[in-house]
Amino acid sequence: MLFCRFPLALFRLIVVVSSLSPLYLHASQIVGEVTDGNSNKPIPNALITIIGGEFATVTDHLGQYELVAVPGHYVVQVNAIGYEIKRQKVQLLADKTARANFLLNIQPIVQETMIVTATGSPKSVSITTVPVEFIDQEIIRLSNTENVGALLENVLGLNVHSSLYGYLGSPTGVMIQGIDPNRVLILVDGDQVIGGPAGIIDLSKLPIANVERVEVVKGPHSALYGSDAMGGVVHIFTRSQQGSRDGNFRMRLGTGDLYFLRGEAGLRHDGLSATLVATRSTQDALDLSPDDPDTDIDEYSQRFLQGKLRLEASPSLALRASLRLLSQNELGISSQYFAPFQKTYTWRFPDQTKRNEASIGATWNLFEQGTIEFGAYRSDFKKNSIEELVGGRNRRDRFTDNTLWKGKLRGVLLTGGSHQITTGLEYVQEELEVVLERLKPLGEQTKSFEVPKSRVDGIDIYFQDDWKVRKSTSLVVGGRLQSHSRYGTNFTPKMSFARLLTSRVRLRGSYGKGYRAPSLKELHFIFDHSNLGYKVLGSPGLEPEHSRGINIGLEFEQKPNFSVKVNFFHNRLRNLIQTVFDPMQSTGSLAIYGYNNIGRATTYGVEVGLTNFRMDRFVVNGGYTYLRAREQAAQRDLPGRPRHALRFRIALSTIREGRLALRLRRDSPAWADFDAKFRSPGGQEIDLDLEQPLSRRLVLKCGIENVLNDRRSIEQPGDLRSIRGRAMRAELQLRILR
Repeated sequence: MLFCRFPLALFRLIVVVSSLSPLYLHASQIVGEVTDGNSNKPIPNALITIIGGEFATVTDHLGQYELVAVPGHYVVQVNAIGYEIKRQKVQLLADKTARANFLLNIQPIVQETMIVTATGSPKSVSITTVPVEFIDQEIIRLSNTENVGALLENVLGLNVHSSLYGYLGSPTGVMIQGIDPNRVLILVDGDQVIGGPAGIIDLSKLPIANVERVEVVKGPHSALYGSDAMGGVVHIFTRSQQGSRDGNFRMRLGTGDLYFLRGEAGLRHDGLSATLVATRSTQDALDLSPDDPDTDIDEYSQRFLQGKLRLEASPSLALRASLRLLSQNELGISSQYFAPFQKTYTWRFPDQTKRNEASIGATWNLFEQGTIEFGAYRSDFKKNSIEELVGGRNRRDRFTDNTLWKGKLRGVLLTGGSHQITTGLEYVQEELEVVLERLKPLGEQTKSFEVPKSRVDGIDIYFQDDWKVRKSTSLVVGGRLQSHSRYGTNFTPKMSFARLLTSRVRLRGSYGKGYRAPSLKELHFIFDHSNLGYKVLGSPGLEPEHSRGINIGLEFEQKPNFSVKVNFFHNRLRNLIQTVFDPMQSTGSLAIYGYNNIGRATTYGVEVGLTNFRMDRFVVNGGYTYLRAREQAAQRDLPGRPRHALRFRIALSTIREGRLALRLRRDSPAWADFDAKFRSPGGQEIDLDLEQPLSRRLVLKCGIENVLNDRRSIEQPGDLRSIRGRAMRAELQLRILR
């Protein structure tokens, strides 16, 4: 019912506001082009912003841009990597178009990409006080991928792989600085994404069909974002319509019966903008060994639909709404299992997953005084996991229903001096229910609740002071008071700073506490695979997890478009929740596992990154990560965390604004299990991608993944390398509206 009420409520609100403010709905447009002052060549991916406003856009491959705003006087700013910042005053008249062209000169020290995740408000990445990785449109295009998991594989300090825990159906999670995926918060346009039974967001199932950018913030950020942000935050921003009308169509074909279709359309008129994106994809199955389910990739299909609306009701009031629908189906490969009583059975595990997300919100701009924001959000995660005996009548259907509600109120106050105060109130409610239906060999069908409907809720209050101490020094202090219905109150503080030591060297430091309450799945979920010889039980007596994290970094800018950064990190985790074997409840034919607080763990290391090193037509990005992750009591390494990791991307400019990219990922060996019995060999993957405009409206993309065909060995127990080997693909993108 909620999803039905959202559009109706929004429509009524739009009608009311529109009737009260008709003079504000006469939007004007700012257009222009950005070119190199020396060569007169267009500059793509330049960031165009209105000073003091919320909207921004980037130039296309011809250096052109469009911005829509209500009539008034504005200052337009352009930022481009490797160039000076320029501003221009623009007067907009009703129903008119104003032009603002820019000629940019090379600037020795440039890095003015604006991010919001670090502090909750737009801020230049060069002066942020915490370590941040920024994935812009150019990187997304050159990645030539269609899911967030593959996009994050090349980010410094992150570990992304689908075999994270070495069990059938392991989701593709992301570790930040050695901290587990279920302790990393995933956001889409500021809204939290909920995961599956293990609490992990399967990033390989999140499409990037209309992703504008991705911001990765490292270290504990529970003070600003609450529970689940112990290791960091991955924030995905989707595109909003900027031009009057636009659209494109994409089709991709590849090996393994891969195909991908995407359609996108957008419209903006009289202060109302709308964006609609739809995708359809499928991938063939892969089975390296019929006797080993950990070498399977199921046949997979996915449908995705997202719609966004935004109404600029007045110069100070903006209303927004969004809806995302994601449907996934996995056929399930038949695999043989050596089950109890010395018998071998053939099973298959098809899955059906639906994810529905809806949000509404409003932003009231107080101009020079700040902003006030209101938002309401609901996320539904429904999954039907099927376990059936091939050739028999034994079948289990597990229905998981997980719902997250969130309401939030946030205010940003500008003191007019050196302080920016952010404060907010959030209400969160989560519900979980798991129903198991069994079809026994004799045809008898039973129904039971593995998890009766359970619920937790909480109210959080947070604050933050972003203080410009002096021209060269920034200080951020804040904290969050969390009230949990089951675990009471908890306070998580944070503090960070940035100081410009010289004109080329910047020092950053941050300290923060993390907090994570046990999820409903960890408390109550019963993962019953008795037919396969094991069962995982929830543990109602779990205690919350706590962490402390320190990051200290230096960034050195040598010449235009070239910087080197070094970041040292150290994290301590207490009451870490892990799945452990229970010998007291286990029998000879059935292994029982449960969730336990195992005590303390530590992760520490160093990241060395190279950004935008340019040589003629070449651009090099990448770096090296050294990581140690240890369980303190047992004094052993935590699994799935390679000690050494290399990430590099080399891009070559081709004719007609084309790009040829080479990506290298190399990881050292790592333990595959908590008992340190199996060690995964190191691996390396090389990808090649080409993007070549054929005309103004038509673009060709093609590529080869895993050129060296480095893949998992079925003869190596605990091998965490990729199951899928070398793959090829080709894509055509057609821009159909302008």
